[in-house]
Amino acid sequence: MAVTTRSWRSVIVVLTSASLVACALGETATKKKKAPGDPGDFFEEIPMVEQPLEPDEVNDNSGAFGASERPASDSGGSSGRDGGGRPIDAGPAPKVYCGSSLAPGDLAIVEMMISSRAGANDPGEWVEIQNTRECWLKVQGVSVESPRGTAASNVATVTDDFELEPHGTFIVAGSADPAKNNGLPGKVVSWDATDVLKNDGDTITVKIGKIQLDSVTYPAFNNLTPGRTLSFPLDCAWSDRASWARWSLTFSEFSPGFKGTPNADNDDVACF
Repeated sequence: MAVTTRSWRSVIVVLTSASLVACALGETATKKKKAPGDPGDFFEEIPMVEQPLEPDEVNDNSGAFGASERPASDSGGSSGRDGGGRPIDAGPAPKVYCGSSLAPGDLAIVEMMISSRAGANDPGEWVEIQNTRECWLKVQGVSVESPRGTAASNVATVTDDFELEPHGTFIVAGSADPAKNNGLPGKVVSWDATDVLKNDGDTITVKIGKIQLDSVTYPAFNNLTPGRTLSFPLDCAWSDRASWARWSLTFSEFSPGFKGTPNADNDDVACF
């Protein structure tokens, strides 16, 4: 009798186990099959909502002929003619010289103090000239000229063994005396003359011997302010330099009462 009872109990256990297995298989068969990489039901139940991008701010000022308020943006980066943001200083890099003699386009005029103060006999006028290359330039012998009608042109010449780093600058001013040129920093070459740049338009030419490296003819601007330069913004492409709408009155003050960025990047104004 005991043997019979144990047999029936074994049968019941086997039948119960088979029923549980069948139920489990049935549930598995009704589940949704996931594709490889499927993130699961959680992401299906909470759809992602794409947020619209905010439009960039647009400054409607129109450049040198228009409004005089056109500061650079605070974007923190630069994508202009020098190839973008400057790398972190890792120490002095070895000098890599340009392999040929100076050629047209190697130097470019990028900033002008057409009038440093009202009235005549102004020794504080100046232009800034920049190396457009990615290599060092030897600029001894370079001259910067402004015509004087039937009189001889005003000419300033680099007489020393001066080497200009990639995208570096130097200044040509009415005077090399800081007391007269309002404290210009860095390399300054002098015309040793007053009123070199005419307020009603003029031509400035950069040469090496008879080779013309650059020339700028500016018109009479209607919004010039004495003591404030007109500059070509750092983030403009070189191809835009001929358009005076790209140039802008400056905002940074390099000396009390005088605005400009002599021998420094023109990054206080933006290209439009």
